[in-house]
Amino acid sequence: MTDCISEMLKQPLAASQQADTDIININSDIVEDNERPATQQITLKYGDAFLVADASGDLLASQQEMGLFWHGARFLRTCNLYLEGHPLVMLSHHLTEMGDACQIDLTNTPFPLQNGLVVEQGSVHVRRLLELQHEQLVQTITVTNFSALPVPLTLSLKVASDFCDLFEVRGMVREEHGQYEEPAITASSLTLQYLGLDGVKRHIQIQCETPPALVRADRLHWKLELGKNQPVEIRTTIHVSEVNAERFVANVTLPSWQHLTRPTVHSDDHLFNHLLKRSMNDLLMLSTMTPHGYYPYAGIPWYACPFGRDGLIACLQFLPWFPEVVRGTLTFLAAHQGTKVDAFTEEEPGKILHEMRTGEMANCREIPYIPYYGTVDATPLFLILLEAYMRWTNDVALLQQLWPNAEAAAHWMVEYGDKDGDGFLEYHRALDTGLFNQGWKDSLDSVSHSDGRIAESPIALCEVQGYAFAAYRATAYLARRVGQVEHASSWEQRAAELQSLFLERFWWEEEDVFYEALDKDKLPCAVVSSNAGQCLWTGIVPPEYAHKMIARLMREDMFCGWGIRTLSAQAALYNPMSYHNGSVWPHDTALIGAGFSLFGAKEQTSALLKGVYQAGLFFEGMRLPELFCGFPQRPGFAPTRYPVACAPQAWAAGAPFMLLNALLGLQPDAEHQRLTLDRPTLPDWLQSMEIRGLRLGERHLHLRLVRTGNQTNVVVDAENEVAVRVLPSSGETL
Repeated sequence: MTDCISEMLKQPLAASQQADTDIININSDIVEDNERPATQQITLKYGDAFLVADASGDLLASQQEMGLFWHGARFLRTCNLYLEGHPLVMLSHHLTEMGDACQIDLTNTPFPLQNGLVVEQGSVHVRRLLELQHEQLVQTITVTNFSALPVPLTLSLKVASDFCDLFEVRGMVREEHGQYEEPAITASSLTLQYLGLDGVKRHIQIQCETPPALVRADRLHWKLELGKNQPVEIRTTIHVSEVNAERFVANVTLPSWQHLTRPTVHSDDHLFNHLLKRSMNDLLMLSTMTPHGYYPYAGIPWYACPFGRDGLIACLQFLPWFPEVVRGTLTFLAAHQGTKVDAFTEEEPGKILHEMRTGEMANCREIPYIPYYGTVDATPLFLILLEAYMRWTNDVALLQQLWPNAEAAAHWMVEYGDKDGDGFLEYHRALDTGLFNQGWKDSLDSVSHSDGRIAESPIALCEVQGYAFAAYRATAYLARRVGQVEHASSWEQRAAELQSLFLERFWWEEEDVFYEALDKDKLPCAVVSSNAGQCLWTGIVPPEYAHKMIARLMREDMFCGWGIRTLSAQAALYNPMSYHNGSVWPHDTALIGAGFSLFGAKEQTSALLKGVYQAGLFFEGMRLPELFCGFPQRPGFAPTRYPVACAPQAWAAGAPFMLLNALLGLQPDAEHQRLTLDRPTLPDWLQSMEIRGLRLGERHLHLRLVRTGNQTNVVVDAENEVAVRVLPSSGETL
């Protein structure tokens, strides 16, 4: 591939431009190829396109994740700005709230003029505005000279595309590639083209409003004569397009989230407010319009596509705030629900997908994500979310539409999820091309025995049995709502049988937690892990077990101060710098905190929210990453970053909201237009909170919470359209 691109760059100039070459040929050769060290990154997203660049707006070759991506391919590999052949010095950068644009302030390094004078660093200001719009990146460059004398200079934009599939960017090696076609050059544009092995032709066109003095296959040059304090503006539009491509992403102009009425949460802690606002905006940034509605993509850069598990959990976290996203997610997953048995994709009737990709490698079946169904937990989570959505919205029309999908999902759990008939949901990949582990911890070493041996599949994870329990009960509720009362009791009976069997086989008396899993021989994986904590919110854990578990999970080997570790510090495979064996994932901590609160452990839930909040203070813009390292919290010092964590990440963004919802004890009943707050509690570092515009069905409500000493009081607005009741810690109704 490198050789093909090199040959393209040797193509002669267009005849119309040959005359301009002499006046700038010296500048066209001095663009530096030696990159500066990587700085902070910026991430922009709009629709199905996203950009990862350094803080100067450049795309560094040394950083594999950088580029402009669209539909599973990297359309732009290089887009670097130079002044007189040198990179610029970054002064500052600022992203919009919705993450679709960034303004960057830059200045020059010293450079000589032809008369022997030197333009000192800081004499020329360059404002670079990057705006990601529908299928295009608009770049507006404003150059201003603040030195005393007029300054002639060359502004250069170095560009290149490799049209790599995202999986190639991540490190996969392909045996064959498509054909890189000759660049199309005009006086004001450059078009790079690639014909993939999938028959899709991909283009990227750089169109210049101000025609450059020179356009080559790898760079554009503008000759500028800058008077003092007389700005010159250069504007380019970088448009991506495909021919012969099938899309599951809607080819429509997206409505602006800023024009929608959104619920607001405001507390007396402005930094906590900022964390919540950042999280809300990240969810909306990641939510992409499909033909079925909005779907929250999992994360950038590696997971910018629909994931079943991630999308479902993110929706559970944000459900009270953005039911539109939940509706789109449920409808999308139902539309792509499994209908047949396919070993390559692990599709089975009724199964909910794990991951769905577009791009050349997916189109050519070089990867199984077309979609891929290798997940054991997305199917029960689909049922859990559908029930939660109904309780918040009472959207009977959608339930009637999706009831066949719900039935199919429930039957998959019985007929395919439990192939050996022992009552538990297990996973085992059908082919070596599939994922070895198919729970949320899907790395190769994430399920182990006490001596460090990797568990062999089929594997029954403890938290998945909790999901199954909640899903069976959800199916019973949904059956009643569609008038199939006679079937509801059988699903409830199945849930009760699973709970009894689960407590018998998974409870680890010596550690007061559940075993992480049962392996292929039904032997327990005797390690203390966060998986056990996730069982709490599902309802499968009786109170006498739950209180023991909460105390165990808050011990120092599990709670590091920032959150709950994925694996105990006492375990054989513990490594706080690993992906799943000792790191902290905000969403994991939030799910565990939701379970804590269900059993009245509000103080412990508050501690988890405080840890996540304090961690957020140390990340740029208070954007919570996918995960961070699980080293113990040290006062005054930041959490240790995980080097390739995605940010933004949908279910990380949702973590503060899930913990807040748990502390408030929100229990919706849209069918009867009633909201219950079960022992609502503000953490001891908040004194007040106001929630406006929260919806229950088609109605709105307004709540104000005030903390006095150890007591949290709820003030209900007299104009609320729904009934609100508050259950105090005594259990009596106010």
